[in-house]
Amino acid sequence: MAVKWLVGRMNDARIAREFENWISGFLAQQAGGDHLNLFEKDIAAYVLSGESSIYAGACVPLFLHYRTIRRIDDHQNRMALIGRFMGEFRAQAQGGASTALLSLMVYVFDQVNQDVAAVPPKGWSLDDLLEFLEHIPVGLKRWTWEDAGRTRGAEPVKWPVENEYHVQNLLYFLLGPIFNDIADEVNLQPVGQKNPRIDLYLPSLHTIIEVKYRKDVKKSFQALIGEIAEDASLYRADAKYKDARIVSILWDCTRATQEHAKFKEGVLKIDGIDGCVVTNAPSTMN
Repeated sequence: MAVKWLVGRMNDARIAREFENWISGFLAQQAGGDHLNLFEKDIAAYVLSGESSIYAGACVPLFLHYRTIRRIDDHQNRMALIGRFMGEFRAQAQGGASTALLSLMVYVFDQVNQDVAAVPPKGWSLDDLLEFLEHIPVGLKRWTWEDAGRTRGAEPVKWPVENEYHVQNLLYFLLGPIFNDIADEVNLQPVGQKNPRIDLYLPSLHTIIEVKYRKDVKKSFQALIGEIAEDASLYRADAKYKDARIVSILWDCTRATQEHAKFKEGVLKIDGIDGCVVTNAPSTMN
């Protein structure tokens, strides 16, 4: 495997051909026999096939993921592999595994600990995220908007939400402690004269959160749907995010609740949109 990486870094076509000829002479035969254990067979599969490899165990694909060699972007698949890996780890720790294999497993174990710490131990799905976002209005009951100071001599305090980036900041504040890999204002590859930028991105869910803000009735719901459709198409143009899930969240200062169901129905018909949440500004913020 180390030789494969070295050959890749050298970027020499002649050496690459010699490497392929070398491994084809013995590695496929070894992988098909009984000489290699489960982990060695998975390493052999990666050396032979690279991106198209199918692995029998969890340790090697997780190792390749954490070394950013072959990413596992599907969160649920990665969490399933992590569950299998913990069983493999316990079994090898009690047996006579080689130092090299134990070093590999300890590395993956450390990375798994950090990965699981990024979200609740059971792991979050897209449905969990949407449910969390849908319940934000419960917390807004205590949003500070005072007509008079609460203590003697104090000035009244108001927490205005006046712009789209204020909503982004609020979501970052709510999601940051849960997803410690959260990223904001992520610049994507230009699309012609367009320079798309993601509002919020959750790598552990491979999910984009697109924020919209309706300040008054001048911003129509039709226009908002058009903006979301354009943004989604620009995100898909970037190879890194073409398969990312996209969740749209609208902060509606007009509280036009009679329009929200139709708006959500329209947004969810846009190709590539996986969720839509509408949150009304607190009624005290008139």
